[in-house]
Amino acid sequence: MAGSNIIDLNPEVLAAAAESKAWPFEEAKKIVERYKGTDFPDTVLFETGYGPSGLPHIGTFGEVARTSMVRHAFRVITQDKVATKLLCFSDDMDGMRKIPDNVPDRAALEPHLHKPLSSVPNPFGGDYASFADHNNACFAASSTRSGSTMNSPARRNTTRPAGSMRCCCALPNATTRSWR
Repeated sequence: MAGSNIIDLNPEVLAAAAESKAWPFEEAKKIVERYKGTDFPDTVLFETGYGPSGLPHIGTFGEVARTSMVRHAFRVITQDKVATKLLCFSDDMDGMRKIPDNVPDRAALEPHLHKPLSSVPNPFGGDYASFADHNNACFAASSTRSGSTMNSPARRNTTRPAGSMRCCCALPNATTRSWR
């Protein structure tokens, strides 16, 4: 599955991966074991998600990074012969449980406590209709600067069930804007 996201598959890397006890490789080996005796599906799907309840921080990036590391380990172990996709979901229907300290005019957000983040007005102004849209855009922009390929959030679909999540970003070779 060579492409824009090329990985090193030299014999030394493959040997190290086969012996590695690092947790991404251990998790990837569990996935390989799950398919032992059967064919892999056309694409192995890796999923992660986060809540856009505040400005992106190291924990937000960690959610995506951990899954990306397991996906990378899987690609190495399988010698990149199995297609993979990474979906990253934003739980923008989650309720705003508290008002972050780092937003302007915190008092203006108080009436919106416990409402879905996609219904909370954007306190920063600008082009984003909701707090979730603003925070998803910040996450996508920050992730792009760190080397990931991200898409802007899809427009909010008011017909999806409460609690469902939308894909807001795509990492290399990922499917985007999918619904769970």
